[in-house]
Amino acid sequence: MIVQPPPLISEALLNYVKEVRNIMRYLRRGIKLLNDVQVSEAMEELSRAIRADTKADSLRRELLFKLEEVISDSATREAIVHTLRRLDLVSEMAKEASRYLSIIPYLEIPDDIKSRIETLSKLGLEACDILVSAVAAVLEGEGRKAIEYSLKVEEVEESADNITLEARRILVDVGEKISNPALVLMISNFIESLESVTDYAEDAADYIRAIALRTS
Repeated sequence: MIVQPPPLISEALLNYVKEVRNIMRYLRRGIKLLNDVQVSEAMEELSRAIRADTKADSLRRELLFKLEEVISDSATREAIVHTLRRLDLVSEMAKEASRYLSIIPYLEIPDDIKSRIETLSKLGLEACDILVSAVAAVLEGEGRKAIEYSLKVEEVEESADNITLEARRILVDVGEKISNPALVLMISNFIESLESVTDYAEDAADYIRAIALRTS
C-alpha cells in the first residue's frame, strides 16, 4: 500500500512535471515557428527548451533529496522515484529533439515530413499536459481520474506511433532525393526523439496509474 505523500513532496512533484511540460511546450512552439519560416524566433524557443531542461533537472534532484528526508515509507518513495525516472526521460528526449533542430537545416526537410513532425510535437505536448493532470489527480486523492488520464496518454502514444510510421515511410520514399545523406540520418534521429517523448510519457503514465491503484 502506498501512502499519500506530504504536501512538501506533492508540491515539488507537481512543479517538476509542469517544468517537464514546459520543455515540450517550447519545443512545440519552436517547430511551429520553423514551419512559419520564423527561424530566429524558433531558435529562441528551442534555447528556452534546453534551459527548461536544466531547471527541471535541478527540481528533480531537489525532489529526490527531499524524498530521502521526508518519506519513510519505502513503497511510496520507490513509486515516486520510478515515476521521476520516466519523467526525466521525457525531459531528455524533448531536449534532444530541441538540440537536433539547432543543427538540422529544417527548411530542407520535405513538407510531408514537416507536417508529421508538427503533429508529433502536438501529440508530445498533449501527452505532457495529460501527465500534469494525472499527477495532480493522484496528489488530490482522485485515483479514478488519474487512471482515466493515464489511459488517455496511452491513446496519444498510439497515435504518435502511427504518425511516426507515416513519417518514416515518407523518408524512405524521398531519401534518395535528399542530396545530403547526413540530413536523412539527422531527420530520422530527430523523429525518433520526438516519438520517444510520447513513449516515455506512456511509461510515466503506467507508474502514475499504479500509484493511483495502490492509494485508492
